[in-house]
Amino acid sequence: MTRSIPALALVVGGLLFGCGGMPEEGDSQVPSEGNVSQSAVTYIYGNGVTVVYNSASDSFTVHDTLADGHSAVARIYNSNTGSTTYCWNSNGAGTSAVCNRNYPNNPLLRISACTGEAGPGTIVACSSAVPVDAFAPTK
Repeated sequence: MTRSIPALALVVGGLLFGCGGMPEEGDSQVPSEGNVSQSAVTYIYGNGVTVVYNSASDSFTVHDTLADGHSAVARIYNSNTGSTTYCWNSNGAGTSAVCNRNYPNNPLLRISACTGEAGPGTIVACSSAVPVDAFAPTK
């Protein structure tokens, strides 16, 4: 018990004398105003692939992160239409490709990060599908 008293004194002293997270002199904390909204960006990770979906712009950026000889692919299932589309990056490891879409009616998408063979357009492997509400948050 006596060992914890000096530690407690240090904590209390730090809180009282400026280590408690309060702004320093000259700094200001402006209160934020406006609406709180969901993030517009969703990341989906697969083996050698990162897919970034931005619901504000309906864009997909597909990053190839592994020199495995496969293309990086975003597989996008639209639950409103029942259709599946793809965004291919066949530019090689360390590159990215962007696909722009324009989704009406705020669909629920299911996005997977995949690898594939761009020539024949075949998918090799995919991550689990991540459900994403394509509704763009207000700006």
